[in-house]
Amino acid sequence: MKRKLVALMALLASLSLAQSTDDHRVTVKIPSILQLTLDATNYLFDFTDTSLDGSETVTVGDDAYTKASLAAYNTFIDTATGTQDFAPTSVAGTSGADYGTITVRTNRAQWTVKIDSISGTLTLGNNRVKVFAEKVDGKGASWTTTPTPITAASPLTLFNAGSGGQGKSVYKLYYLFTMDINDDIPLSGIDSDYITINLVLTSP
Repeated sequence: MKRKLVALMALLASLSLAQSTDDHRVTVKIPSILQLTLDATNYLFDFTDTSLDGSETVTVGDDAYTKASLAAYNTFIDTATGTQDFAPTSVAGTSGADYGTITVRTNRAQWTVKIDSISGTLTLGNNRVKVFAEKVDGKGASWTTTPTPITAASPLTLFNAGSGGQGKSVYKLYYLFTMDINDDIPLSGIDSDYITINLVLTSP
């Protein structure tokens, strides 16, 4: 009887060592997010506009700039001795704001927003257009501490994050236009004069 019990215990012990195994994977997929959006579609400098009285201004950085209008241009003609920077008469696509809003969404630590290219040539010269990027929220810092001619560098860096740039960042994008009292405007005037500015968001 004892022998049978010992044998049974040995059998049970051997059965407890038997096992079955399987394996499976845990798979992770993460996209690289690098998105740039700008709501503004057209910064209009209309020195023929008669809807404004010439007193309207836009604050860019710490300075106020008069909006382009016929009244403001007449005052410039009457009083100017050199150059003056004007704010846009209006900015399309911004629901009435005098600036464009750039939004960067990314999971990249380092990124840069630049003026990548400029298509077309203004009659008075593309260097008459100045750009200013102001940080509202998020990561990085502006490279345009003062309104800077868009032709100052090619490509011109507007703002960037050197590290820790992940998340959502928002910047205001302003443009100014420089008038010179010595400009010799043709009798036909200047109409439908425009350039197209291309922005690019890059990451190493």
